[in-house]
Amino acid sequence: MKFNISTLLVSTCFLALTGCKNGEPTNDKKLSDKNGGTFSMAENNEVGTLFPHTITSQVEGLIVSQIQECLVRLNPKTLEVIPGLAQSWETSADGKTLIFHLVKGAHFQDDKCYKNGKGPEITTKDIKYTLELLATKSDQNYQFESVLKDRVAGANEFYSKTANAISGLKITDDYTFSLELGHPSLSFLKLLANPSASILNEIAVKTYGKDLKTGAGPFKYDATASTKEKYVLVRNPNYYATDSSGCSLPYLDTVVINILPIEDGLVLFESQKLDLINTLPSLRVKAMVENNIKEFAGSPPRYILQREPEMISQFYVFNTKIAPFDNVKVRQAFNYAVDRDKLVDNVLQGQAIGSAIYGITPNTFTGYNIKNITGYALDAAKAKKLLTEAGYPGGIGFPEVNVLINSGNSRNSSVAVELQKQLKENLNININFESLPNVQKYDLQMHGKSNLFRDAWVADYSSPESFLSLFVGEAVPANINAVSYPNTSRYQNPAYDMYFKKGRDFNVKDSSYANFMRAEQLLMNDAVIIPLWYEGSYRLLTNRVKNLNLNGMRYYDLTKVYKVK
Repeated sequence: MKFNISTLLVSTCFLALTGCKNGEPTNDKKLSDKNGGTFSMAENNEVGTLFPHTITSQVEGLIVSQIQECLVRLNPKTLEVIPGLAQSWETSADGKTLIFHLVKGAHFQDDKCYKNGKGPEITTKDIKYTLELLATKSDQNYQFESVLKDRVAGANEFYSKTANAISGLKITDDYTFSLELGHPSLSFLKLLANPSASILNEIAVKTYGKDLKTGAGPFKYDATASTKEKYVLVRNPNYYATDSSGCSLPYLDTVVINILPIEDGLVLFESQKLDLINTLPSLRVKAMVENNIKEFAGSPPRYILQREPEMISQFYVFNTKIAPFDNVKVRQAFNYAVDRDKLVDNVLQGQAIGSAIYGITPNTFTGYNIKNITGYALDAAKAKKLLTEAGYPGGIGFPEVNVLINSGNSRNSSVAVELQKQLKENLNININFESLPNVQKYDLQMHGKSNLFRDAWVADYSSPESFLSLFVGEAVPANINAVSYPNTSRYQNPAYDMYFKKGRDFNVKDSSYANFMRAEQLLMNDAVIIPLWYEGSYRLLTNRVKNLNLNGMRYYDLTKVYKVK
């Protein structure tokens, strides 16, 4: 039975508070009446790193984006690019040159690594250092492929050490610089809003290395109060941004991000110890709403329930370099053997926007019609035929399959159990699954230490490109034990790469999307993943929280969020 509670969405009331109060000035800026309070939320994946160039998960990005600051930000409501450390920019007529103008007077957070503990002003020197660090090959850099490669002129040459400077970076003065792109891009500015492109200070990086936890963002990491289960961030009193009345941002005193199982998070929310919780079990939500209907339907409501399509896909990833999944017919057989509708209806209890019978890209991008992609629906007869053609008639002789899934979410185990049943029933294949903390699971995945992995992807920016970039094969290492990121499938298809690049390099949306669709169809033909469902999670928010825009990308801008008493 599907349970859809979207009709219970209730809009928040907005408490209009304007002007600044006569509080203690912060960096020559007054405080607002909105200042104060703690915002507490729950996530269920543990954190492995807070160094911008090594983050690989949504929750790591969430925390880093509060501590660090980028050249640009995203409007959390529309997901369009807005100023950050770059207060303005211009684009040349051919779309290949961007001229940025930095905010004057923006500083890094005060920290003991700096002279007298005072954070230095951010200038183009820091831009140069950041981009060169991001274009330096190292064990602490997973993000060059995503942000700079084939985009900024000269970045590839700097990365390969055939040049000692990034030719496309030109410094004009302390506050002005330009970037020359190899091609026009619809997504490059949005990439610069990703926390992996945070502007870093050389002194801080050389002091802390991979343990860097200080930046230029609105909140400072509280090392004393933080643990692996709770990340505590406190207001940065010297943050450069102000609201429309000239009052200091951010408003909140403290942000707490709790890392705990989903079911535990819901208990804390019900006891009013959390303000926001994502990815809720639909049956628990149903019971909670029925038992607290007045809290949801009041005027104003005490709780707000949101459910909408998200830029998130859930899937399993094959290791395409290891037998038996180096055989495309085996991968196709697995895809045809999965009943995705049964998975969504019976296991997820309808907690999905739809079964992923098309491709990896969710149906959330206007102009990109995923129904034009031919994917996989249940066809047990075809699955058996393909497996026979691959040399395993009736599943005879097929090795046991090891699947790695991440713990912290009982849903992952329930899905794995259902897939275990379906593959046994439809292909006579045995699969075993092991549940590990996400950091450990993903490290094994990047090193290719199993043949099938549970995975999901949250868009880094609002384009199909964010999903399809996971499968570009150029940088996949020849050594099957070496780290492969973000392409953990190790899939390599020159035709796929060609269409992806054409889509990436067009600055006309229709042409770009047409090429992305060609790439995605190849991805499905080659059955590199088992797409399962497109996410549409429930999210619960207390009505005391104002100015928090929830979006399909789970991009959180907490600078203007405040709480009412």
